[in-house]
Amino acid sequence: MKKEDYVYYKKGIIFNKAPHKEVQLSEKTRLDLINEHNVWFIRNTYDFDSSKSTSFWFVIKDTFGGMKELKRRTRNKVRHALTFFDIERISVDLMYEQGYDVYRDSFNRYSNTTDVVATRFSFLTELGNNKEGREFWGVIDKTDGTLAAYAENHCKEDMCDYFMLKARTKYLSGGYYPFYGLFYKMNEYYLDTCNLDYVLLGTRSATEHSNIQSFMLSKFCFRKAYSGLSLSYAPLLRLVVSILYPVRSFVPSLRMQTMLRLEAMARGEI
Repeated sequence: MKKEDYVYYKKGIIFNKAPHKEVQLSEKTRLDLINEHNVWFIRNTYDFDSSKSTSFWFVIKDTFGGMKELKRRTRNKVRHALTFFDIERISVDLMYEQGYDVYRDSFNRYSNTTDVVATRFSFLTELGNNKEGREFWGVIDKTDGTLAAYAENHCKEDMCDYFMLKARTKYLSGGYYPFYGLFYKMNEYYLDTCNLDYVLLGTRSATEHSNIQSFMLSKFCFRKAYSGLSLSYAPLLRLVVSILYPVRSFVPSLRMQTMLRLEAMARGEI
């Protein structure tokens, strides 16, 4: 396993390639990677899409059945969204113009998240990084060209990761249904037109601040791809986790609660 196969993520490192490519690492290898990256922990997943149910999973979709696979109410909402919006791949230029406003607005509905809201400067700087396989999709109001929602997707190794999804709060009520249209069009494009093996909507959440995964499981025929999970820590964090784990329900820090909940998943206890 190469050092560059893992990237920085919230004080730790996670695998940077398609999840079905990751293998189980030895404890020594995991600790070596922690030292090489100078981080607090490593998340190692393996046995992707196992037939055995586990406490950790990826949320994926690997088939596309068009409108026929959707329930009647979902089909109606998709069609409704397509009457209000143009939904398509968009340029970075449009993201420069309107992306940050959508991104910043979207946090108004989150009450329980450890994410730090980026400044406009850091957001635009990140857009300037020419990342291989990165694509943007936009939900554009047909009446005035407003970017109502967007997706940042990372395509690699015959799969696509729906990495980030943001929407202006006002479009999430009033019968617009932007995400219904966005997911339908992206699923159609990646699974049917591009014939990728699967699309990915993240992993089991340790914060559960968003209901997007349960929404996709129930509305758009996504499914759980079970996986093994191992965590390793730098010495100081390992000590803290061992002390706090038995009393984790009383820990006030949201960030530490998240880490302890992830540890519980690795132990198969939740």
